[in-house]
Amino acid sequence: MFNQLNLKKPAQWHLALSHEESNLNERAITVVFFAGLTALCAQVAFTMPWSPVPYTLQTFAVLATGVYLRRNDAFASGCLYLIVGALGAPVFAEGGDTLFSGTTLIASGGYLLAFPFASAIIAEGLDRSRKKGVSDLKAQLLCWAYAMIPVYLLGTAWLAHSYSVDFAQAYAWGVEPFLLWDLAKIVVMALVTTKLWSYSSFDEELGAEDSDERPQTLTV
Repeated sequence: MFNQLNLKKPAQWHLALSHEESNLNERAITVVFFAGLTALCAQVAFTMPWSPVPYTLQTFAVLATGVYLRRNDAFASGCLYLIVGALGAPVFAEGGDTLFSGTTLIASGGYLLAFPFASAIIAEGLDRSRKKGVSDLKAQLLCWAYAMIPVYLLGTAWLAHSYSVDFAQAYAWGVEPFLLWDLAKIVVMALVTTKLWSYSSFDEELGAEDSDERPQTLTV
């Protein structure tokens, strides 16, 4: 993996990080890295009067985990993030360190629990694009839209239980205010992965580079 990771070619990083021949150590490093990225993005958070759930960049990190890693690694990274937080590290939004106490984290706990599943669904969609060797904007948008379903369902159910309100009220608090926010992040990622990224295999890329480096012969 890391031998194929060319820092000068960010459009191909996803191919290296999701490569099937990556060894266990390489995969572990990427799992830890993206768990840390999720924790970092969670600290960019603010709460508005119309919802007890904070706006954060966590969803962006969840999307990034899915688009860069393979399905199982993306799921493992999300689980690692939750485990580290459950053990007491302040990795959740606004410095929270538990899923089960504190107003903010009770409100958003369902969303957090759904993140590993969301990342895995996104990774599955990107893996299919990589296997085909082409990007598909429609397919990726659908994949990311489906990935938000467990986030919204678990998040709304958790919110309703935490505040003893009905599902409709929890939806109004925890989903409606975030639809445009999440859509914007999905559109940005979709444009990057379909318009800027390369899906050619490493063998094809290396073959093209070798061809460019060969001396040209002049025939008359």
